[in-house]
Amino acid sequence: GSQVVLSVEVDAEQVLKSIDQAYSRLAPRVRIAGFRPGKAPRPMVEREIGWPALRQEALDLILPTAYNSALDEAALDPIDVPRVEVQQFERGQPMRFTATVSIKPDITLKDYKDISVPRPHSEIGDKEVDEALERLRLRFAELHAAERPVQAGDFLTVDTHILKSGAVLIGESETDAQLEVDKERLITGLAEGLIGQAVGETRDIALTLPADYPKKDLAGQNVVFRITVKSIKERRLPPLDDELAKQVGRGQTFDELRQEVHDELQEAAHQSDEQRFENDVLKALDERMEVEVPEALIEREVSRRIRELETRLQEQGVKMDRYLQYTNTSLDVLKAEQRPQAVQKVRLELALETVAEREGLTVSDAEVDEAVSNALAEEDHVGHRHGDLRTADPVRAYFRHQLLMRKTIDYLSSVAAPESSDTIEPPSEAKELESAGKSASGGERRARQKKGR
Repeated sequence: GSQVVLSVEVDAEQVLKSIDQAYSRLAPRVRIAGFRPGKAPRPMVEREIGWPALRQEALDLILPTAYNSALDEAALDPIDVPRVEVQQFERGQPMRFTATVSIKPDITLKDYKDISVPRPHSEIGDKEVDEALERLRLRFAELHAAERPVQAGDFLTVDTHILKSGAVLIGESETDAQLEVDKERLITGLAEGLIGQAVGETRDIALTLPADYPKKDLAGQNVVFRITVKSIKERRLPPLDDELAKQVGRGQTFDELRQEVHDELQEAAHQSDEQRFENDVLKALDERMEVEVPEALIEREVSRRIRELETRLQEQGVKMDRYLQYTNTSLDVLKAEQRPQAVQKVRLELALETVAEREGLTVSDAEVDEAVSNALAEEDHVGHRHGDLRTADPVRAYFRHQLLMRKTIDYLSSVAAPESSDTIEPPSEAKELESAGKSASGGERRARQKKGR
């Protein structure tokens, strides 16, 4: 299994030495009437300290050394903190304790050098470029007052009230709300109900609120939106010409703009192709591995993901309990949701670590130095903290591990004997996916984005 119980015995002389060291630490804190500090007889001082406190201090001194010696003797590399049980610890007697530790499991990894995965090669065509240019036009569109009734795509200034059973709901009214008439973003039926409405007109639009409506007591309820249109603006798109290129800041002519958009899409498609290729390589690697993932590693990864989520929430000024309340969940449920991804992440890292060990892949101190410096530059930390972070063992260990995972993925990709594949048409918006093997940043349960009113 992936758990080992070490039975350890420490000779009586070492026990006595640890008790003496513990006494030397605790005695200066003791004050006994009639004696100057440090001059009272030891038996009196020990009675004042008490055996439980003296024993615990001695254990704190002797256990780490005894435990590490036992690990070295057994040639074990634990993956978590040990669970220690002390059976005997008395003056004049050997100390006996057990330490239960989790170790890396036995891993069977077959034929990873025979992995063969086709490498996709996407080509960006005119259709994708045209769609990207149209999105660019939308970004640089201007709004102009429209002297006509509401049409799809308009931007409105409105006063809104929500009524239920004929009564206006308290806290559900807005004045001068900004609203885009987009049926994909609004509650079902609202955009259609606004079409044809004139400035100054008030309409009652009967709707059923969605099940994920933020106010849980109204979710799924039949209500009436009473909306008064106060202004209508239409979006006017700029022409596809040299002026747009200059406005966007991508060249002086439209042809230059089009070429730059094409090149950006092609680069994004290439990145996406490489990510898909890596994912397929890692999937093939996972299929060749047999392992019983230790629970300790799963729990550690789940905890890491929860801490990461909590940090991101804090950066946004949101506390975890507030987030759990908003998403109508609990910490236990959140952990359970993280578990499948945590298991997959641990499996991946165990497989990559095995390959790295077999192939003798390593990361130099210089590579770690460079990675830490680059990360600090990106994070723009306060100057006086840089030195501390560059030399902190946990920070360096993290980057060394990440670099080793990256180097191992690159190695596997290089030996995957990729076959040439047919050109693949990419999605309309090629997106660069997160690099496999890097620290997971996603996977957390997010509050679903509510449809606007």
